[in-house]
Amino acid sequence: MRTIAVATRALDPAGGGAERSLCSLLNGVIIPGSKYNPSNIFQPLISSPENKIQNLEPWTVSTCFTMNGENTGLLDPQIQTHIINLPTESLFSGLAWRFRSKKSGLSHPRLFKYHLRNINNRFAKKTGEWLDKMPEKPKLGITQLEWSAGAARAFTDRNIPYLIFIRDDIPFRYPDIFSKAISEAVCVCTAGNGLGQQVKKNFSINMNSNIPLPIDYAGRFTDIETVKRIRSEGMESRKDTLDQPRFCIVGITPEKGFETYNRLFPHILRVWPEAHFDLYGSGAYIERLSHHENVTLHGHVPVQDAFSNTDVHVLITETTGSWGRVINEAGIFGIPTVTCSIGSQPEAVGQGGIIVQNHHNIDEFESALRDCWNRRYELGQLAFEHTSITDHRRSVSIFHTLLEKLIS
Repeated sequence: MRTIAVATRALDPAGGGAERSLCSLLNGVIIPGSKYNPSNIFQPLISSPENKIQNLEPWTVSTCFTMNGENTGLLDPQIQTHIINLPTESLFSGLAWRFRSKKSGLSHPRLFKYHLRNINNRFAKKTGEWLDKMPEKPKLGITQLEWSAGAARAFTDRNIPYLIFIRDDIPFRYPDIFSKAISEAVCVCTAGNGLGQQVKKNFSINMNSNIPLPIDYAGRFTDIETVKRIRSEGMESRKDTLDQPRFCIVGITPEKGFETYNRLFPHILRVWPEAHFDLYGSGAYIERLSHHENVTLHGHVPVQDAFSNTDVHVLITETTGSWGRVINEAGIFGIPTVTCSIGSQPEAVGQGGIIVQNHHNIDEFESALRDCWNRRYELGQLAFEHTSITDHRRSVSIFHTLLEKLIS
């Protein structure tokens, strides 16, 4: 038996893109697969010829995580799940949020560090108890996100080699908590070489592997005809305002540009009053931007609703370029993206959008928005073509091949 033990805070239901991505990868390796071949091109929403040479054996996957909310069914039923009773928040995390920085919006660093230390200590114990009950020691472990330091400690104590996925800015903000887990991993996985370079610059690592975000486009959007219909109906709904630029932003946090947007929106209102920003998602940061006259809040909606009638998608990060899957989800609808030059963001956009070298320069940001809007049809087609980089079949093949390499 070849078992992978996966220990992370959340997996199903998914807390976000990182959890969805890991689910897709795990679902892909429990069946026989083909060794990755760079010459194989996967086109989203188009079936690829069946590869009859399945030379990669399937893995057995066992997972340990906490359950907060309804089961979404993202994980294949064949994957074993062990649900632990461990609250995701604590007194310290609550206080950290209450005394967050008024300028940046980030949680109080010292209080949040207390929370991270405590929760990782508790998760290390829970993960260890789970591992000790397994009938056979796993060949590999996998972890990611805020509880990864605890999972890594449990793996290390039992001599289980493990991979760690870096998905956000938390390890960079709290290196004293996560550096040991990162340095002792047999492989640090990042979506994009840009983020990999950021990790190498800040941490000592054994190996870095670029595992592109896996997006099951057919599972999310059915087929190309459905995508075209959604887009056509969306644009028809604003047929009288097609000459008024609409920019779409999905999710805003301190790391995803809150402070920058607070400066950008009033500037655009002065110099380009016909332009409008549609914000999707919820939370304190989005609500704090609602007072801008050129902003409309839409709350949580299916991503296809957000991309059905917009012209340009916008996504920036302040410190860590962790890719941003919505860039390529916008691309499937032929929508280009304006993003920053940090980490893996340029790789996510490719030729399907505009890269702002310094997004804190509001004049430069404005110029990028205008350029992208003026070239939205040309860049939208390139964005659609670039979506193949995140096709889940390609990502799973890369990941499955890496697993075989690590145990060979």
